[in-house]
Amino acid sequence: MYIDAIAIFKDIAETINPNGTFYHGRISDANLAIDRKPLPQIHVYPFRVQPSGAVDSAPNILIAFLFQDSPNSNDEQRNDITNLADIMQRKFKQALGALDVQVSNWEAEPFYKQFSGVTSGMYVRFKLEYKSSKNCTYD
Repeated sequence: MYIDAIAIFKDIAETINPNGTFYHGRISDANLAIDRKPLPQIHVYPFRVQPSGAVDSAPNILIAFLFQDSPNSNDEQRNDITNLADIMQRKFKQALGALDVQVSNWEAEPFYKQFSGVTSGMYVRFKLEYKSSKNCTYD
């Protein structure tokens, strides 16, 4: 269920961002990771899973693509960061599209100077439907 989706995201993240960091957890986890783990970072926030036997649905996925910024960056530098984040989220979406999953309601939104003003990037929200792990059973 949940861990099946995380495994999908982790595989994609490690392919499209081999020198960066993948993690999943709460917003407070993201704050802690900014200083300890290399950027860019792909952060999957907790989400709900709706199991239904052979196919699971996760209607509220939120992923952040975080890049290094500075409290003193200008508009041009911020635009460059937003472009890098946009390229990465498009690669992520393309990789999902190559798998046996259904993606819908994809929305991408830039963010600026988050996490003490040192990161900018892009959030994506979407719905994911995927085959359940063969190791999972449902009551």
